[in-house]
Amino acid sequence: MAGITDIKIGALGARLWDFRKVLNYIGIKLASRFKWKKVPFLPVAIDIEPNNTCNFECPHCQVTHWSKPSFYLDEKGFARILDQFPNLVRVKLQGMGEPLLNSNLFAMLEAGEKRGAAMSFFTNGSICTQKIADRLVRLSNTQIAFSIDGATPEVFEKIRVGGRFSKVLENIERLIRTRVGKKQPEIVGWTVVTRDNVHELPAIVRLAKQLGLDQLTVQTFLSNWGKKSMESFTDSIKVETVSERFGKSIEEAKQAAAECGLAVTVTYHDRYSRKRKCAWPWTSAYIAANGDVVPCCILADSETVKMGNVFENDFIEIWNSRVYRDFRERIRKHDLPDYCKNCYE
Repeated sequence: MAGITDIKIGALGARLWDFRKVLNYIGIKLASRFKWKKVPFLPVAIDIEPNNTCNFECPHCQVTHWSKPSFYLDEKGFARILDQFPNLVRVKLQGMGEPLLNSNLFAMLEAGEKRGAAMSFFTNGSICTQKIADRLVRLSNTQIAFSIDGATPEVFEKIRVGGRFSKVLENIERLIRTRVGKKQPEIVGWTVVTRDNVHELPAIVRLAKQLGLDQLTVQTFLSNWGKKSMESFTDSIKVETVSERFGKSIEEAKQAAAECGLAVTVTYHDRYSRKRKCAWPWTSAYIAANGDVVPCCILADSETVKMGNVFENDFIEIWNSRVYRDFRERIRKHDLPDYCKNCYE
C-alpha cells in the first residue's frame, strides 16, 4: 500500500480517499483468495501498452514474429483508460513495443503521476537523446528500467538484435548524468537470463554499478507468450535454474553485487499449480495500445485471447463479463486454457 497516501489533498478528502482505496484493495485480495467468479472491485495495478512497435528484432520476442497493424496510444486515449480505474495505485506503461518510440509517452507518464499512480516502463535503451533525458528527469514517481542482456557487444547484440551495445550504454549514462543530484526518477537495470548470457551475469552486475544504476533485477523466467509457435525461439535459450552452470554464475553475480555495493534481485518464477493459482484474473489486467484487454502481460496479445476493448465498453463491464467470469472459473477449476499452461506445472 506504500505511496497510496502521497497525493496532497484536504484532510477529510484524504481520509475518504484512503478508505475507498483500502476497501477496494481488500476486496481485490478477498476476490483472489476465494476465487470469486464475479469481482465487484477494480484492479489497483494494471499494465497499459503505449505502442506495439519496436526497433529491435529480438528472436525470443513475439513482436519480431507478428504482422499486426501499428498502434500508438495518445494522451486522450490514456486518460480514457485511467478514468475507468478510479483506485489505481500503480501503472506499468509497457507492452510489446519500445515505449520511447511513442512521442506521447512523457505526457502519459506525467498524467499518471498527477493521478497519484506510481509509474514505470521498460526500454531497450536505444533512444535517449538529451532532449528526452531532460524530459524524463522531471518525473517524480516513475521507475525506468533498461534492458541489459549482456556485458559485451557480442553477447548483447546477439540477443538484442538491431541494437548497438555502445549506444545503449551511452544513453543510460546520459540519463543518469542528467539526473545528477536527484533520486527520481528511479533508473534501474533488468536482465533476462538465457543460455547466451548466463556466463556474463557477474560482469553485468559490475557494469550496472559502473553505469550508476540504482539496482538490477535478474529475471530467470522466459515466456513463450502462450504460443506453441514461439517455443522454438524461447525454449532453445532457456536456462535451467537447477543447473550447475546457472548456480555457479548466479553465486558469482551475488558476490560481485556484495563487493561493489549494488542491490540485485533475482526473480524465480515459481510455476503455478492446482493449489497455487495465478492471481491475474482477479487482480489485474493488460490493456493493449488499441484498447484490447488481455488477461496478463505474459500473453500480451489479444490475438491469443481478448476479453473486450476499453474503447468500446467500460472496463467494469468487461471485468465481469461472461468471458471473464468463465475464464476465472476455468482457472479456479484448473481447466487451463492452452495459453496458460506455460506458467503452470
